[in-house]
Amino acid sequence: LKKGRIVNAAFSSSGEAVQSAYSNNVAGMIEGTDEELKKQFVLITAHYDHIGAGKEGGGLYTPQDSIFNGARDNAMGTAALLSAAQAIGQQPTKRSVLFLAVTAEEIGLLGSEYYAEHPLLPLKQMVFNLNTDGAGYDDVTAISVIGYGRTGTDAHFEAAAKMVGLKVVQNPAPEAGLFDRSDNVSFSKVGIPSATLSPGITGFSQEIMSRYHQITDEAATLDFDYVLKYCQSFAHTARLIGDAAEAPQWMEGDKYEEVGKKLYGSKE
Repeated sequence: LKKGRIVNAAFSSSGEAVQSAYSNNVAGMIEGTDEELKKQFVLITAHYDHIGAGKEGGGLYTPQDSIFNGARDNAMGTAALLSAAQAIGQQPTKRSVLFLAVTAEEIGLLGSEYYAEHPLLPLKQMVFNLNTDGAGYDDVTAISVIGYGRTGTDAHFEAAAKMVGLKVVQNPAPEAGLFDRSDNVSFSKVGIPSATLSPGITGFSQEIMSRYHQITDEAATLDFDYVLKYCQSFAHTARLIGDAAEAPQWMEGDKYEEVGKKLYGSKE
């Protein structure tokens, strides 16, 4: 509308090229030690894909360097998942743990959505999804918890961070809706309580944006002392949830509470 006058416009498109490609989720399981609790699983996830190379990457690149390596997003998360698998493999938790490295997160959470629709084990046995993903970090004194205050797991995140001398940033950049933008939401939608552990972020600062989905996000630029602490905090969070007396559950009034009750059965 332009001052009350209707303006007509015509749009056309020649379409876009579509190319099929195959990729896989990768899963592994460690059985729990408690005869009853091992029937429950903590689902640990991280996506291992990034955004490609050259024009397909979508960001700036040069002929000398056109590969978007994704050291922060999400090689850090993949390393954290493997660290948790190693730690829990050496000393299993009471609950069983299903580790799932998912594909195609960057093009719409496709790997996690597929798994949620085609699970290897009944979804109601998954009592929590601990996901790790992130755009990078601008605070190496902290980890970020996206989903803090929603599942009764806050104390576990706080204790794991404290163990390695880090603090917790609660739900950073709320205007960005980060909870519903990573693989955890694929499992939240079917009722599984979830949260994403991310590197320390105060917001989408210049430091974050200089690396996020850029060719500059390379391993050589990482603070490896911080990466170690991050992986340790993630693995210890997984352990605390795996050994907890009570399973996590959606807090009253959460938008995923009702679907959670449908998955597990209402406790009322």
